[in-house]
Amino acid sequence: MRIINTTRDFRKVKNKPRIAVALGGGGARGCAHIGVLKVLQQENIPIDFITGTSIGAVVGSIFAISGSATAIEEKFLQFIKSKVYRKSGLDLFKRKEPAESFFGQVATTLKQRVVVNLAQSKSSLVGGTRLQLVMDFLIPDGRIENTKIPFYPIASNIVSGEPVIFKEGDLRSIVAASACIPGFVPPYRLNGYLLVDGSVTCPIPVLPARELGADVVIAVDVGQKLNDNPQLDNVIHVMFQTQHMTARHYNLLLLDQADVVIRPDVGMVHWSEFKLANYMIEEGERSAREALPELRKIIKEKTGRWKKLFKQN
Repeated sequence: MRIINTTRDFRKVKNKPRIAVALGGGGARGCAHIGVLKVLQQENIPIDFITGTSIGAVVGSIFAISGSATAIEEKFLQFIKSKVYRKSGLDLFKRKEPAESFFGQVATTLKQRVVVNLAQSKSSLVGGTRLQLVMDFLIPDGRIENTKIPFYPIASNIVSGEPVIFKEGDLRSIVAASACIPGFVPPYRLNGYLLVDGSVTCPIPVLPARELGADVVIAVDVGQKLNDNPQLDNVIHVMFQTQHMTARHYNLLLLDQADVVIRPDVGMVHWSEFKLANYMIEEGERSAREALPELRKIIKEKTGRWKKLFKQN
């Protein structure tokens, strides 16, 4: 795991446990992150820093720079009604049955021969300028090291296969790299790296949160549920179902490292369906409130340990 240097001292001496929120990837399902953050803010749960992957990086960046979950909600609802959303191409790639793989989405909506020819001649289905337009609309201008709440987005180095944690640099560019869906937009060149979506190597950034010094990690899982009634009538469907099985097991291993896991019930929503934002925000709020007793218990226990340790030292 590569960490880009920072001027912000994230391991400074502390007298209380540090609480991090790890926001995972999942496309439009990441709107549920907004509801979770709204509840944490309303209930005065302290957030010392945020790690974010893909859509988690987008939501996390707006929260980190504005300090307001309501501001994220307003911005996303504006986005769905905007010309930028219509031009983004996101609304063109919906399917009746869930498929996390973008190539799988295309393969079932176009003739296979066309897909193969396209895959051989282009690195993506739409240009990178569409992604940057979305970032420019959603994310305020600024730098990562200057956010109100410390924020660390994660992207994936497509050459080395490593996750890359950013702690300084241009906010929009780095979040764009973290949300660079392979096959949908081309890999993102930044700081000498060739980067793709952070969820490729780090679908839920729990381990980066630990690496950055978190004592309590609240993980928000908006990953897709495994389809328990899949179509397995051809090679492509079998391949995508098995790939999804691998990805889901990896997610569960990562979530085992978190203290509290919040799982909004949005797993059957397609990654492109941002128009269901209101439903997903409400589901995020519901699941966060359900997790509050467990979260408060863990914070209380770890705070007690830290006070005892601090007093001894």
